[in-house]
Parts: sequence; C-alpha cells; structure tokens
Amino acid sequence: MAPSPSLAIIRHAPDFALRDVKGQSVTLAEFRGRVVLLSFTYTSCPAACPLVTQRMALLQSRLREAGLLPSRVGLLSITVDPERDTSAPLARYAKGFGADSDGWRFLRESPERLRPVLAAYDEWTRSLPGGEIDHPARLYLIDPRGQIREIYSLSFFDERQALVDIQTLLREPR
Repeated sequence: MAPSPSLAIIRHAPDFALRDVKGQSVTLAEFRGRVVLLSFTYTSCPAACPLVTQRMALLQSRLREAGLLPSRVGLLSITVDPERDTSAPLARYAKGFGADSDGWRFLRESPERLRPVLAAYDEWTRSLPGGEIDHPARLYLIDPRGQIREIYSLSFFDERQALVDIQTLLREPR
C-alpha cells in the first residue's frame, strides 16, 4: 500500500445521466467538487462483483467514520446488466451491502442509453453461458474536477489503498 501516492491525471471522466433505483436522474457532473469512486457491476454476478461491492461497503464505512461521505466523496455503482437489474433487484442488492443512498448510488438505464456510457469507460460486456456476463469490472477514481486519477482492476482493488488515494485527492489544492 502506497502511503503517499502520486496520482497523475489519466483523462477526463465522461459525464453521463443514468437513473438510480428510485428513478431519479443522476449525472456525474452533479458530483463536481467531490471525489467519486465509480464501479461497474451486476447483481447476479456469482463471484467478482459481490467482492468489489463488499470492498466498497468497507470503504463506505471508513469514509463515513472519517466524515467524508457524502459531503466530500461519492460512491457510484453502475450495472452492466440493465435488462435483469431493474430498480427492484438493484435496490435489494444495494441494501444487502448496506449501501447508504446518501453517499452510494446504484445506477441503471435502458440498454440503449447505457451502451454509450459503458463505451465511454471502456467497459465492454460479453454474455457467457448460464447468464453470466464477462466485463472488465474496473473502478474509476475521479477527482473533484472530473478527472480520472486512478483505474483499479477488480483483482487489485483494495479499499484501504482507495481510502489513501481519496485522501490524497482531497488534500490537493482546489
């Protein structure tokens, strides 16, 4: 774990407008001024997605304890399976991980409206036998100015390092 990481600007984070589990429109732009951790998952995933969501739940607890959620940090999870992940299953999934809707929003949209968002973040999907979906499952750390500063792969995502990285971004001059 890097104690004081250097987080270069990777690229601008593409904006989007998706719906949360209550049907409200959520844009990335409305989080300007806060650090955002953006993940891509789906509720019927048998292994990888629940692991990343559990790690995000641990991060949510640490952020809440530090008084950073939701005023300085936001968590967003976008489903890559909008046909099965309607609002009800997505809300149950979020509740199952103790997601606090003030600081952690779960988002979905119709496949047609979601496709360009997935493409903008290089999140391809491929259907597998048995209903599973292969996808990169990356997490994007976005600074308060809307720049991607870190891209975590699921296999290397550690909520403790993410907290250090978030704190580093929050210390940067505005």
